[in-house]
Amino acid sequence: MISYEEFKEIVVNVLERDISSNEEQDLAISSDLNQSLFIVAGPGSGKTTVMVLKILKFIFVDDVNPKEILATTFTKKAAAELLSRILSWGDKIKKELEIKAWSYLDEQDEFLEIYGMELMDFVKKIKRIDFNLIITGTIDSVAEELLRVHRDPGTNQPVLIEEFVATSAMMNLGLYYHDRYLDTNLQEYLAELKGKEEYNGKKPVIKNPSQMADILLDIKNRMYYDQVELNDILATIKPQDKGKQLAFKIIGDYIDELKSRNIYDFPMLEKEFLNRLSNSKLDVFLNDVKVILVDEYQDTNLLQESIYFKIAVSAIANNGNITVVGDDDQSLYRFRGATVDLFTNFKKRVKIIGVDAQEINLRTNYRSTENIIGLCNKFVELDEEYQSARVEDKLRICSPNKDNVDEDEEMPKNIPILGMFRSNETILARDLSKLITELSKGKEVKYKVKRVLTKEHYQSITNKNQTKMLDIRKDNFEKVKEYDEIVLRLDPENGSPSDIAFLTYSPKESTSGNRMLPGLLKKYLSKYKDPVEVFNPRGEDFQSIEAVSIFCGLMLECIDPEGKIQ
Repeated sequence: MISYEEFKEIVVNVLERDISSNEEQDLAISSDLNQSLFIVAGPGSGKTTVMVLKILKFIFVDDVNPKEILATTFTKKAAAELLSRILSWGDKIKKELEIKAWSYLDEQDEFLEIYGMELMDFVKKIKRIDFNLIITGTIDSVAEELLRVHRDPGTNQPVLIEEFVATSAMMNLGLYYHDRYLDTNLQEYLAELKGKEEYNGKKPVIKNPSQMADILLDIKNRMYYDQVELNDILATIKPQDKGKQLAFKIIGDYIDELKSRNIYDFPMLEKEFLNRLSNSKLDVFLNDVKVILVDEYQDTNLLQESIYFKIAVSAIANNGNITVVGDDDQSLYRFRGATVDLFTNFKKRVKIIGVDAQEINLRTNYRSTENIIGLCNKFVELDEEYQSARVEDKLRICSPNKDNVDEDEEMPKNIPILGMFRSNETILARDLSKLITELSKGKEVKYKVKRVLTKEHYQSITNKNQTKMLDIRKDNFEKVKEYDEIVLRLDPENGSPSDIAFLTYSPKESTSGNRMLPGLLKKYLSKYKDPVEVFNPRGEDFQSIEAVSIFCGLMLECIDPEGKIQ
């Protein structure tokens, strides 16, 4: 429709996205329609921008119909953001092209020579572009929609249940049936799977039905993610493994009962989606698809890979491509069956379907300061054994070249990084709350430098050469003389306690009656004369929040005012 040079000019001047200064971004966006890509996108490297502009490039430069594009992300929120930006930027490009077309009103022969079509035909074609036809969403939402649209005549739409409903179904359909949750063999087997150890010579057990249901669902989900058949597992179970036998019998009952009611949980939905793709039930969709883009591919499991590869076969046959985007250092969802190997080995694995993917590294970080970028690079390289789990010869993330930053665009301030280490969580919460409180009051906080640790110090920890190790430690103490103290204070204009974000492995404030770090920090911050309030809505069980308890009580009063039922 238009040349890439013209598209790029509109992106830079109208959308104000200077892709020309970033060679990797430009290369990823400009690649040919039939060139599949493996994009390793470091944090803050503009991967969403690249994905959106790549989709728009397919439409405006390669003349791909929006309905021929499938773009999946890992969350509904990310999918909504992707589509929103496509609609916004796509509309701006459409308007710019219309304005440019009308400027040739008195020179239509020249327009025909440049664009290969009549001016009015060009304008009509631009107006007809409907970005809402692009298939966007999570793999589950896409599967649900396609199964709904292309279901067999006379059949009902399958019902998809959320995780908490699946847990309830596992309890009611599997565990409570014949009181199977009371079976000691089952309780011991599930405890063994969770790694619980013997206490006073007694075998550990798990008796809570909700916990038992969660473990059984994890087993069932892993079977689906790794594409292992239930019957194959049942055939390997020994007669004496009664707990294991019962566990998989319950899982089988759960699956059969849901299927009989035309109900699916998320892994079952994905499995059904793959079956329909493989059995020619979705050929109408496959015949149209030309481009498939997958975001957060490092969190993909084996079942999802099979789905993507099946769709990719059709896309390649239609002279299109598959492009995956992700970062192996940000793989978070192994508990959902994801394996980072599917990402790091993507170029090898995709060759199974005859695809030769080109690797592109987006490594310029536009979000963080040089200190943070430097820390991330060093931290991720500390463990030598971890390097084999990363993309081979992966490049470091880097700061943008100051020469490529607009004069009116401010470079991120190089804010220092402070590490606070204590012997236990209580002391850490106490000292951290003190630091936060004093800084929020506008005070200066000073720390005496006692020791300087370097990369060589870390390496010396595992060094068997005692003499060399002592020399490095001595050098660390000598480096202290170069420093006096560390002085911390909030920026008088931009610093505020409301800017503090506490990121932790879990927001839970307590477990089994014991306070965890978020709860300890909240406790200490509230004890000062001028307490610092903490907003942590997920820190405690929803029903234990006072306002929620009152609201639920009022609802019960409305439903059952005389307490006849409960």
